[in-house]
Amino acid sequence: MSSVIPIEVTTLTPFAYHSLAVQGGSATLPELISDTAIAFGLAATLGMMSSRVALPRCDYRRDLSAMPYRASIFTTRDPRLLPPLTRRLNLDAECGLQQRVQNVAKKGNLKDFFHIQEVPHGQHFYGLLCGLDPFAASGQNELVIRIGLHRSGMCRLQRATNPPQPVRLNAATAHLFGRELAVERYCLHNLQLTPLMEPQQVVAEVANWQ
Repeated sequence: MSSVIPIEVTTLTPFAYHSLAVQGGSATLPELISDTAIAFGLAATLGMMSSRVALPRCDYRRDLSAMPYRASIFTTRDPRLLPPLTRRLNLDAECGLQQRVQNVAKKGNLKDFFHIQEVPHGQHFYGLLCGLDPFAASGQNELVIRIGLHRSGMCRLQRATNPPQPVRLNAATAHLFGRELAVERYCLHNLQLTPLMEPQQVVAEVANWQ
């Protein structure tokens, strides 16, 4: 994990996550893209995700350990959200109307009608990768990954032209590997931002995420 690759991410299409609770739905956090979103999106683009008939048991430490890189939180200086958008979850077609589904179909993530707020296209985020250089490995100057609900968002990754700048790590991800880092901002249970760290500090820390 000795190499540091500064990366600029540009949103090509809007994306959203169920991050913040808002009236009748949810809004994503507009100022950041999580380290896990970048890590898994990049793994899929690089062909590291195996196809399965059934999903394996969720184990982020197992999956992140298998990736030859570690990601920082990616942040933007100009966070924006689009106006609320109404979405419909078609329960009839997607999972049927069993009794247990009917009981929760009007609330939570199974609401049939709900609102989301998306990050618009054209947003620029900055962060670091440590380890494998995805551009050198793929022979490409830019890569497109999918993120967001149902992987409906698309982002372009390019090598940043400026020298590596301080970034924030996700203390929740560090905790998966038995590391306890200071938290400057608690966003979600799985998204806890550390204070700014110099690139050399980031490299030294993620070397322990094994």
